[in-house]
Amino acid sequence: MRNKSIEIGDIYACKLPDGRYGTVKVINRIEKSYLIYISKYIDIKLPTLENKEINEILRSNRFDYENEENLLWTDGKLHKDMIYIGNSPVSDYEKGLVSSSYGGKWHPSIANRVYYEWRWLHDRENFEREIHEEQIKEREEFLNKPQKPKKMMNDDTFWSIISLFDLENAIHDEEILNPAIEKLSKTSVKDIKQFEENLAYKLYLLDTKEHAKNIGENSFSEDKSNFSPDLFLYIRCFVVAKGKEFYDLVLNNPKKMSKNNSFELLLSLASEAYSKRMGKEFEYISGCDYETFSNVEGWKE
Repeated sequence: MRNKSIEIGDIYACKLPDGRYGTVKVINRIEKSYLIYISKYIDIKLPTLENKEINEILRSNRFDYENEENLLWTDGKLHKDMIYIGNSPVSDYEKGLVSSSYGGKWHPSIANRVYYEWRWLHDRENFEREIHEEQIKEREEFLNKPQKPKKMMNDDTFWSIISLFDLENAIHDEEILNPAIEKLSKTSVKDIKQFEENLAYKLYLLDTKEHAKNIGENSFSEDKSNFSPDLFLYIRCFVVAKGKEFYDLVLNNPKKMSKNNSFELLLSLASEAYSKRMGKEFEYISGCDYETFSNVEGWKE
């Protein structure tokens, strides 16, 4: 069946990580892309067209999912390990289904969601632990890679936006941020991303043990008893918010680090400006991670 052309209504079985099978059904096509759904079917045996679950859409409820139907678009050539089961007419309900989710090229792993849902229902404790351990491993691998910024906003332009903060006279934090949001929102999307990149890099450079040792009553000590990684990040935000002159002074002399002053709201500046300009959520990952302990070199003995 490897050379069979893909038709609407086709059902394919895919081997899952534990050796069982799941299935997907083709319900729409646009040029060379196919809308499919993952079905509820999961069994050690290959299904037949008589198995009703192959025509029932899997709904996800694991972690943050809320009864979400598993629909996605896929394209390319059918993978050689996908097994043709047969063709089942597409129902009126299935014809009305839409999705903007893209699952990549055809591959048996596209059916793995039914395996994850089964683990969530029947082996949740081990499943959650494995996912948590995998996230920790990925985080460690990311942090151990050399970090460097992507294209950043020109420093003069960056500091001109920061200079709009009135840390001394504003009553509420929002009042401090609003003029900068207004100015940044009138720039291009590229500029907003490059502002975020510059901000992330400046916070990353301040992420050192010596700076953490000089933040006042919550300073870092080897027993870490009083130290809050989040608070250290927010104090670094305050250093940036104070402007170029103060930032340069503190960067080169950690003992001048701000004591007990924080400005967490700075982290939302780019996202607020983007939302104001584009009317949707800001999604951007900077080249450098500003979370505490990300600057591995800065935390070495």
